[in-house]
Amino acid sequence: MKIIWLIALCGFMWGQAGIAHEGHDHAPVSMKSAIDIGLKTAKKYSVSESPFGLGKLSASWAGLSDADASIHENGRGYYVVGVKNPQEGKTLYLKIMLDGKISGANYDGNFTVSSNASSVVNSGS
Repeated sequence: MKIIWLIALCGFMWGQAGIAHEGHDHAPVSMKSAIDIGLKTAKKYSVSESPFGLGKLSASWAGLSDADASIHENGRGYYVVGVKNPQEGKTLYLKIMLDGKISGANYDGNFTVSSNASSVVNSGS
């Protein structure tokens, strides 16, 4: 009887460990996720200042769609996502690390110098 009880207890604990990690992704950011993060970040910067010296973007950045964002560069350990704003005729480039952190943002897509600032966009919001 004690063996059955022990097996049941172990099964219960194993099940709880699986629930504790529900919705938690350990994999690196995919191209699709990088595009989503880039678009969300551009929209975020239209309501609050960018930590990368861009200031607050105009309200037109908040209305962009999925079609306005694409992978500009697929580098080793990062993606550069271009978010095009046709109303302003500008493209915002965001360097997104594989852990989802933004390590730089600019309008020319050149990220040869590493940026110290970082911001994270919660993909769940």
